[in-house]
Amino acid sequence: METLNTDKSIEFNNFSLEHLNETRKWALFISICGFIFIGACLVLTPFLFSSAFSSSLSGHGIFVTIPMMLITLIYFFPIYFLLMFSINSKKAINNSDGNHLQKALKYLKFHYRFMGIFLIIVLCIYAILGAAFLVRFLIK
Repeated sequence: METLNTDKSIEFNNFSLEHLNETRKWALFISICGFIFIGACLVLTPFLFSSAFSSSLSGHGIFVTIPMMLITLIYFFPIYFLLMFSINSKKAINNSDGNHLQKALKYLKFHYRFMGIFLIIVLCIYAILGAAFLVRFLIK
């Protein structure tokens, strides 16, 4: 890990604030689209569950519902962190408030930490599945 030099303070000039403001706007756009996706998943899940019982997937509705709910739950957190980053960044920029900037950067850190841990988990799952496929292929 890197050690931080906390002896000096950092000042934001107008260009830095413009970059932060544009980043905030994109984060807000992405979070709104993400919440729309989450809402669509929540609305569609009961329909998928009920249609699975009436189609050829009869009795397999739970295999559709659980992954959809899990994806929705996992997707909520990074989207929420982006929204909070955007809200707090806007307050920091409009009010020249360092406390809101600190909160905004904290939520941005949470977002990237979550995405990094999630990526590690997905890569581990891919590695396990790849190894299982390779073993299965070599056994035949």
